[in-house]
Amino acid sequence: MTGATPVAAAIRSEIAQSGPMRFDRFMELSLYGPGGYFQADVLRSQRAGDFLTSPEVSPAFGATLAKVADSERSRVGRPFTVAEVGAGSGSLLRSLLDGLEPPADSVTAVEVSPAARRSLTQLVPEAEIGDSFDVVPHGVMGVIIANELLDNLPAAIAIRRGAGWRERAVEVSGPGLAWTEVESRAHVAAWANAQAGSISEGGQVEVQIAATEWVANAVDRLASGALIVIDYGDTAEGLGSRRSEGTMRTYRNHHLGSDPLVEPGSTDVTMDVDFTALASVALEHGAQTEVWRQDEFLERWGLLDHIADLKRHEFEASASGETMARLRWRSLVTGAETLLHPRGLGDFRVLVARV
Repeated sequence: MTGATPVAAAIRSEIAQSGPMRFDRFMELSLYGPGGYFQADVLRSQRAGDFLTSPEVSPAFGATLAKVADSERSRVGRPFTVAEVGAGSGSLLRSLLDGLEPPADSVTAVEVSPAARRSLTQLVPEAEIGDSFDVVPHGVMGVIIANELLDNLPAAIAIRRGAGWRERAVEVSGPGLAWTEVESRAHVAAWANAQAGSISEGGQVEVQIAATEWVANAVDRLASGALIVIDYGDTAEGLGSRRSEGTMRTYRNHHLGSDPLVEPGSTDVTMDVDFTALASVALEHGAQTEVWRQDEFLERWGLLDHIADLKRHEFEASASGETMARLRWRSLVTGAETLLHPRGLGDFRVLVARV
């Protein structure tokens, strides 16, 4: 039956009480509500899960970010903290910490998924682990990292109607759920007017207020250091051509999934992140900002040299007839090169906001 999940039952109940549900609330319940996608006892970011992030693809990702962290430590001094929010399995934090010498003075990991927190406990035993941003104190000297986190923060969807906006919402339809439109809230329309640019009738913009508020919160927690946000998305200019249909989508088993209304709570719901909006709010909160493509950012911090070193090891193993060693080095080369693929992970964006 369409929508027949525990999350769907909760959504239907709330709609029965309050009327059509705006998309940001639907996304919140689907991902983070009781029985939601990230509350299930499943580690999502692994080959047996629904998606792989850059650190699962290659440990070179975390090792390269270790150089960024070390540069920040040289700039701001000690005691130096490394904090990751949305830390997933711990693969990024582990490879970063392994590449940071001397070690960080303190390590913090934030993760809402119970399964991911168990993985973090095993992979990063030195970290203080919590399930909310509250575990990261104000006055941090160091780096706060968010890799593929902000695309999952609840967002409204505004639809251009005439000179104004309507909002995408969800209603009950027989045994399932269906799309509808409702009047736009003032703060949603204001965000869309400020960030969407020119958009034609029926065009859609994901109103990422929670993401911009998250960035403001993170910057405010830094006494000195850097916030590093990595995600798929683009600047407002780059997103312009995607506004006609919007960028909201689902993922399941490493492939694009079905309509999010079909099995809410069972699929990842995500969207392209507006990095212009993120950079703007970081500037408003006193940070200096840079926005990079991921491939250019990783190259800037030495990934090409690292790949050349891996290839040298592969050649040496091949020359000495060590077949298994050569295959291991080849696998590392392939993973590191994947981080730079111009139509894949290399096309992600990186925001660096320094205070």
